[in-house]
Amino acid sequence: MRLKGRMERARDELIRILHERGDGSVAHLAEAMGMSQGSVRRHLDILGADGLIETRQERRPRGRPLTVYSLSEAGEERSSAAHYARLLEHVYPALTSLDTGEVSGQAGAAILWRIFESVAERVASEQAPFVRSEELPNRITEVVSVMSEVGVLHDAVDEGDAFRLSNIGCPCRSTALETDAACEADRYSIELLVGAPVEQVATIAGGSNCCEYIVRKPAEGGGASAPAFGAPEPRASGRQPSQRGRVELL
Repeated sequence: MRLKGRMERARDELIRILHERGDGSVAHLAEAMGMSQGSVRRHLDILGADGLIETRQERRPRGRPLTVYSLSEAGEERSSAAHYARLLEHVYPALTSLDTGEVSGQAGAAILWRIFESVAERVASEQAPFVRSEELPNRITEVVSVMSEVGVLHDAVDEGDAFRLSNIGCPCRSTALETDAACEADRYSIELLVGAPVEQVATIAGGSNCCEYIVRKPAEGGGASAPAFGAPEPRASGRQPSQRGRVELL
């Protein structure tokens, strides 16, 4: 029984590493796990049989192609169980707080977007006390730190005139595949915390290897516009973006 428990924990750790890193070879995974390549390969075979991982071949200048492992959609869902639980915790109060005037005569899609707007605001409000810096570079660091806890961000790179924020794992992939509002909620919560416009330039749900966001550094004397929730499609159908300001920070 103990051996079975250790093996299951090892496979859970492999799933966690693949979720955080995106993919990896047997050699890289063995190094991260502190295990032999043979042991890691056996765990990967079991995860593959369970449909939790996928493989692809990467060609190299010399020698045989390298087998690279990554999580399947089912593996992503398993690693995101806690994120779905957190999402549900935010969706319920968002539903119960909807005012009749807000939803009367509105199409279901518009109501869904309003719910995800509320979810994004709740996430930002929860994390706001931990984002205190007024300087943008330090603020970006704080935002990445707190949003990594909820699976939304992983890293940030200073590219000179802008910061590129990224996440290599989708916290709620199946939901993001069903509605763009899920991705917009992540972007909006980041924008509320950063206090500057945030542009989403790539999404895992859209086929990219990671989700990416751009935060441009303000021009001399320029000010940031108020954070707004929405995308061109909902706005074109008559839905106006929220004009709420930045989340109040402690």
